[in-house]
Amino acid sequence: MYFLKPIGRSVYNALQMSLKQNLNNPMRGIKAANFQVSYSLSRFSNTGGTQATGTPTDNDLDFLVIAPDNNNPGRYFGPSLLDRTHQLSFGGYVDVPAGFRIGLISHFYSPLASSIDAANTGSAGEIFRTDFTGDGTIQDPLPGTTFGSFDRGINAAGLTNLINNYNSTQANQATPAGKVLIANGVMSLAQLQALGGVSPVICPPPPTSQAGCTNNSPGSQVDFGWLRATDLKLAWRHTFLERYTIEPSVGFFNLFNFANFNLPPTTMFGVLNGPGTGSINGTTRSDQESFRVGNGTGVYSLGSQRQIEFGLRLTF
Repeated sequence: MYFLKPIGRSVYNALQMSLKQNLNNPMRGIKAANFQVSYSLSRFSNTGGTQATGTPTDNDLDFLVIAPDNNNPGRYFGPSLLDRTHQLSFGGYVDVPAGFRIGLISHFYSPLASSIDAANTGSAGEIFRTDFTGDGTIQDPLPGTTFGSFDRGINAAGLTNLINNYNSTQANQATPAGKVLIANGVMSLAQLQALGGVSPVICPPPPTSQAGCTNNSPGSQVDFGWLRATDLKLAWRHTFLERYTIEPSVGFFNLFNFANFNLPPTTMFGVLNGPGTGSINGTTRSDQESFRVGNGTGVYSLGSQRQIEFGLRLTF
């Protein structure tokens, strides 16, 4: 039986800075200018959810995510799926003669994070495979890791060493549930291994030569990437009859057409079920097109491919 208890923990700590400047007639040909730059050094951590996928349920704490460990709800406290350590934005506008205004804004956000979870097969007796703590929950993060460990101390290259160390020391061994059976003489370790009731062997990220882990996609496992976007808008404003104003404009979103990937909820997932595409141990650069930020709904989605928008504003 599931119980809803207010015992989770969500913490946001940040150092935020902003610098603004307004200028009138700063130089010949420029009537007015506004500049602004802001920076945030942040830490957003929580204890809830599974961090298994990029679904809204895992990303939004308002979805009442479950505790990852029944005995110790705060065991895996760490960076959330929405944590970005560095967030830099800058931009402004200038008013030039003849009623023209040029505006620009840029965003550069550091990569997201994810947990590193053992894959759940969905079969009966999963507590004998992926419940590393004996609390009754399955698909636990790999021993020694917490929420947000991927790309927060362990990147794609370091993931290989982590998995290889796990495979050599803990794979094919009894979990706490299996150890209870062994201690009471119900089954032996060999019998559990024959039934598949032991911690699983996990495929390292590509490229790998481990048996059963072939990934034919060229290249190496990718990390979460930076979010980069620069938008530019050109507008012309004219007032006539002292009360009517017309303002046609053209805007370029993601002006330099930066390729952005893994924006929630469409992200690589932290479950180690590679070599299949989509996991953090099975997605190479040639595989990640499905995680590229698309146009979304409406006319604009931050980080999507370059878009041009024509506008017309009438004020009366």
